[in-house]
Amino acid sequence: MNKEYIVFSQKLAGELMIRGFVLKKLKKSNKNNSNKNIFIFNESDDLLKFIQQYKQNK
Repeated sequence: MNKEYIVFSQKLAGELMIRGFVLKKLKKSNKNNSNKNIFIFNESDDLLKFIQQYKQNK
C-alpha cells in the first residue's frame, strides 16, 4: 500500500493535478464548522520534490 500525502491547500492541490499527479481522495476537514477540503495524493519522490519547489517559489 502506498503512503498518502495530505494537502490542505486547494491551490497546491490544483497545481499538483495540473502537473499530472492523481488525486486519490477528497475529504472534508474534521474541524468543527469548517468547510475546507483535504486533498490526498499518493506520496512519491516526484510529488515531494514538486511540493518543495512550489513552497520555495511561493
